[in-house]
Amino acid sequence: MPPIFAICVLYGLGLTASMQVGLVGPIAPDLRAGFDLSQAQFGLVASLITAAGALFAIPAGVWAAQAGLRRSLVLGGLMMIIGAALFATASSSGMLYVGRLVTSVGYLLIVVGAPSWMANLGNARTVAMAMSIWGTFIPVGIAMGNWTSAAIVAWLDWRMAVVACTIPVAILLPALMLLTKPREQSFNRSLTSGISGVLKSRPAMQIALTFAAFAGATSASLAFMPAMMADNLAISIPLAAAIIGITAIAGNIIGSVGAGMALGREIPGRIMLAIGLPVMAAAIFILFVSQIITISVLALVLFNIGQGVVAGTCFALLPRIADRNLSMPALQGMLAQFAEIFVVIVPPVAGAMIDWANWKGAAFLLTGFYLAGFVISLQYRQVRVVTAG
Repeated sequence: MPPIFAICVLYGLGLTASMQVGLVGPIAPDLRAGFDLSQAQFGLVASLITAAGALFAIPAGVWAAQAGLRRSLVLGGLMMIIGAALFATASSSGMLYVGRLVTSVGYLLIVVGAPSWMANLGNARTVAMAMSIWGTFIPVGIAMGNWTSAAIVAWLDWRMAVVACTIPVAILLPALMLLTKPREQSFNRSLTSGISGVLKSRPAMQIALTFAAFAGATSASLAFMPAMMADNLAISIPLAAAIIGITAIAGNIIGSVGAGMALGREIPGRIMLAIGLPVMAAAIFILFVSQIITISVLALVLFNIGQGVVAGTCFALLPRIADRNLSMPALQGMLAQFAEIFVVIVPPVAGAMIDWANWKGAAFLLTGFYLAGFVISLQYRQVRVVTAG
């Protein structure tokens, strides 16, 4: 199979995983009403999609490097299907949490395994293209989840919205079996050695911490964004989801591909991060306090371009850090674990802030996280690319 087919299948799995993040925004009113959830409790439902990653992403990455990427991705897809089924059939808030926790295991295995497979697809140009495309999987998948969920919940109900956002996994798993096994480096280090290796890498730690602050704030922003826009702008949830989705896809593709092109011209990654994170901080503050739709849309466009720049840069830098002691699955696990700790924590904190100080309180909180990521990114130094031979 040509590399482009593999990229499409792997990227598709990433999109479906991120749809599980995006689907909760449009169904928030139904979940809160049906299960009597506070904003903070709903934030927990939203954030639990990454709970497994917050606890086990680095060990999962080391395991994937040892056991094989195909096995990791198949298991991940099956866990996503099981978790979504539990979530969609829940009759209590406790079962909502259980369903999201099971789904989080599948989400973790996919976000660790798919980009690691891409990093082994061929020459440097192919890998650079693949990783640049992968950098858009979170926002584009979230946008697709928002669209699908908003459409289905308006037509049927929230349970069918969950099912609709999971169907692509069942289609992509058979296609995964058709892919040629990637040319993976052997990785025979023990679990303890593999974990300590990534934790001792200064460049990996800096990228992981930067991405963590970014991911936590972005997850919270997108979870509450449809309801926030509906309140502040007096528009419907489906219209808010449509605006969010369109700007997310366009802005993130522009930002991520632009970041990949800039890095290909040897522009330092920390400069790209130093541009993208302040742009996101300013944009999210304006977006959460604005009551004028034109200003809100412009801020949303800038937010998504910045998001593409930051995500594309962080993912594109990982192959430059990887070596025989730092496999790509282990590095992806580190990036995921740090990010998902923040993704579990920040949405409930943002929900509590909304309960206490409304949308303006959330604006200050989220801006602070993006600026914290900016400060951390200033410490990163370019890693020299070492080619074999």
